[in-house]
Amino acid sequence: MKLKNILYYIAIIVFFTSQLWAQNTNPVVTNVAFSISGTTVTVSYDVADAEQTTVTISMKVSSDGGTSWDYYFGNATGDIGSGISVSSVATSKTIYWTYTGVENNNFKIMIAADDGQIGGSDCGTVFYESITYNTILIGNQCWLKENLDVGTQVLGSVDQTNNGTTEKYCYNDDPANCTTYGGLYQWAEAVQYQNGATNTTVTSPPLTGNVQGICPAGWHIPTNAEYLTLATTVGNNSNALKAVGQGIPGGAGTNTSGFSALLSGYRYVNGNFFSLGHYPDFWSSTEYSATYAYVMYLYYNDSNIYFYYDYKTNGFSVRCVKD
Repeated sequence: MKLKNILYYIAIIVFFTSQLWAQNTNPVVTNVAFSISGTTVTVSYDVADAEQTTVTISMKVSSDGGTSWDYYFGNATGDIGSGISVSSVATSKTIYWTYTGVENNNFKIMIAADDGQIGGSDCGTVFYESITYNTILIGNQCWLKENLDVGTQVLGSVDQTNNGTTEKYCYNDDPANCTTYGGLYQWAEAVQYQNGATNTTVTSPPLTGNVQGICPAGWHIPTNAEYLTLATTVGNNSNALKAVGQGIPGGAGTNTSGFSALLSGYRYVNGNFFSLGHYPDFWSSTEYSATYAYVMYLYYNDSNIYFYYDYKTNGFSVRCVKD
């Protein structure tokens, strides 16, 4: 394992988010530097926030020069995660990364500071299939703030098919629910049958990278890893993702992230609809098996964020994340 030259190849990208509240200003990361001793990469940075006393610091690593940011960097300790203390004067912070891989000339590291204030900065609006979608920047990910509502409605009693027409379910077969909560989609429909995707086989080759599916151009169905990043950014608190007023005490939405999740329910494999007002499930593009794919879901009565796999033939909500 060659580590001595890693200093010459790791690039640092300083990234700060704009989470605005009244006169709130952005946290700012400056003076990023790094050094290496043995197998430990030490990343130092300064961070300041004019109004907030804590921020959430996250780090992402790319092994392909920044094309993708899903490199598993293993252990990172120090000033990373939620509750990192800051002041209006730049404060010196340190992250320790235990590097266990081989030398790679294409490493880049992304550092993000998020002060978690409601109504964060957006990435503009997206006009898609006659609907204008709002966006929200959470950490270093840009998300649509609404569930997708695209396609032609079909009844919950039938399966969606690869017929050249995007199809959607509306909760209880009521079009008004699509207007409020977005459409519900089976997994293969959501990923638009890429690589021969169906609800009963594993795609070949497996889906990797950005899968646009039914998302607008420049956006894609999130991977399970991207949902995990979202959860980490909000401190694994589902209330930060739920719209204000969604849920009950213990699971009531604060929407401090701006994600604005609604408890939209789902269409079950038997064609019936369940759990409106109790929880939403969001498809990922990541398969578990021929029958299942990974989802992120939130409950109405607690603050946890859950990750599991579920039947591809269920009808779940779709959120899109920017490429």
